[in-house]
Amino acid sequence: MGSTTKSLAGHTSIYMLGEILRKSVSLIMLPIYTRYLTPEDYGVIELLTMLIDISTIIFGARAARAVFRFYCTATNPEDKNSIISSALFLSFLFNLIGAVTIAILSRPLSMAIYADYSYQHYIIVFTIVMAFMPLSEIPLTHIRAQQRPWVFFTFSLLKLLIQVSLNIYFVVIKQMHVEGVIYSALIASVIMGVLLSTYSLWMTGLRISIATCKMLFTFSLPIKLAAIGSFYLTFGDRYILNIYTDLTQVGIYSLAYKFGFVFTIIAWDAFENMWDAEKYAIHEKPDAKIIYQKVFLYMSSILISVGLFISLFIKDLLIIMSDPAFHSAYKVVPIIILAYIIQSWGRYCDLGILLERKTIHIAYAHVIAVVVITAAYFTLIPAFGIYGAAWATVIGFTARFYWVNKKGKHYYDMELPWGRVGMLGILASSILLTAFFVPEEQALSIFFRSVLFFIFLITFFFLPILDKNQKQELLKIMLRHKHILP
Repeated sequence: MGSTTKSLAGHTSIYMLGEILRKSVSLIMLPIYTRYLTPEDYGVIELLTMLIDISTIIFGARAARAVFRFYCTATNPEDKNSIISSALFLSFLFNLIGAVTIAILSRPLSMAIYADYSYQHYIIVFTIVMAFMPLSEIPLTHIRAQQRPWVFFTFSLLKLLIQVSLNIYFVVIKQMHVEGVIYSALIASVIMGVLLSTYSLWMTGLRISIATCKMLFTFSLPIKLAAIGSFYLTFGDRYILNIYTDLTQVGIYSLAYKFGFVFTIIAWDAFENMWDAEKYAIHEKPDAKIIYQKVFLYMSSILISVGLFISLFIKDLLIIMSDPAFHSAYKVVPIIILAYIIQSWGRYCDLGILLERKTIHIAYAHVIAVVVITAAYFTLIPAFGIYGAAWATVIGFTARFYWVNKKGKHYYDMELPWGRVGMLGILASSILLTAFFVPEEQALSIFFRSVLFFIFLITFFFLPILDKNQKQELLKIMLRHKHILP
């Protein structure tokens, strides 16, 4: 079991670096975006991105999770190659159909979203990004399923260099504002899509199977329906905020939400990149439940610790990096991070559902959450604006988690240590509440917040959250990471 944990830690470290590189363009560019773009510009980009995201969900095949399920359990290399090749073909075909459809409807969509036809051009350009998405997504899933973290890291670094270079050129040098962000995304998507799809097809050959396509689509259909609900849970508040407030408030809220995404990149996505394939292999081990419990405890410790760190320092970070027009976003960030901790728990607890191929329950969970969050949106947003939107997100994510956890335990109960995780959550909440009494002067603020986080770490180590062996193993993992991280 110790060697399994070390392997998980090693792969997670590399995936973490790769995931941060692959998705950190928005984080790296935040100081530039918040200087060269107005909150209104930020709101325009957010609504445009949301349109393409929901279009990808509606039209896309959503085959990535099916690839993990069948690739990792297949024993024949030819079957594995057929799964990747068929998933690539299926996903690209569906996204291409969707992109053409959205381009045809771009004029009425521009009026519906922005009450202005002049945004039609932006929508058309972004549909090309939509078409090329699967050419990156499926090959990266293939790399993860093969457990080749260094290859994942290499492509992630390449994507980062391309996107940052393009953003600096178009947004800073050419000062193209919204258009600059769009053209950067378009060129980067085309380049990475061609490179990654060529890599995967070189490894697998062109082995498209209609039967495999049907199998992937059947497994993914409930997940596709769930993804529509997930999109609404994540982004529906932007549309309702735009109704009750304005694009400026949408832009400020979107910036706050961006740190929720940053949190997931650092604390969850890297782990999930490794875990999507590894969890099926662990299930075959005689001590599987013990491993699941330990991994959950470590994973939750990281989620809560990283979430607290971001929440403590987000105010000072925004003051340093952004225009004063964006500073109020810090008040919403801790609430959004709480929502994403709950979402991460749900993704861990769906194991039983996936093992039994009962993915329809993931769709049911999202239907329940959509009903709950809609009531919360229209109750809280008109009264409390962006704060109401954030708390509505927590409520909706909690409803989804409840159903997934309930059904996941029904099919396979991992007997997770919720009591010890709850103890850690109470500790983190107490530290965060104490931070309200920190002085406003920035140097003192950073100092006292650092002291508070240090107190959290020391208290965490001495509380009975981890046993003696787990503390020793965690220390070994941390020391091991020193040789992996730059």
